[in-house]
Amino acid sequence: MQRENNQGREPADFAKAKNEVSDRVKKETQSAGEALHDARDEVARRAVDYASEAQEALSERAEETQRDIGSSLAAFGGALRAASDHLANSDQSSASNFMRDAAGGLERLSSSLKQKPFGEVLEEIQNFGRQNPGTLIAGSVLAGLALGRFIKASPPETRRAGQSA
Repeated sequence: MQRENNQGREPADFAKAKNEVSDRVKKETQSAGEALHDARDEVARRAVDYASEAQEALSERAEETQRDIGSSLAAFGGALRAASDHLANSDQSSASNFMRDAAGGLERLSSSLKQKPFGEVLEEIQNFGRQNPGTLIAGSVLAGLALGRFIKASPPETRRAGQSA
């Protein structure tokens, strides 16, 4: 008889245990959600930090490279100026003037590269190219020739022991 009366309802201990388990699952789910939210925030913060560090390192390297290029252009401008002087002494005034203009442009560009942000330098190059297209093209050709001579003058790579030909 007792059995028949209990068939339609749950024992009190089972209901209590069920509620405790349900509450515990809710708390654990909430706790896991909070931990996941905190972890997501930490990952996002670290990603921003790493991106900022990488951008800073890249910016420093770009500035260093920009200064190095500026120094190389200054040396190349000096060489063009010397060539201009040599041509002037050889009674080749038009070629001398052209070389002197190219040297002046390179020296201004060199100074800009050493002192200004890259965006401003790029704008100056574009303006110079619009104002002096022939000089820019000739300077590019001369720079290409100088680069070719530099590469030819560089010592060949030496093979390491154990490498085959």
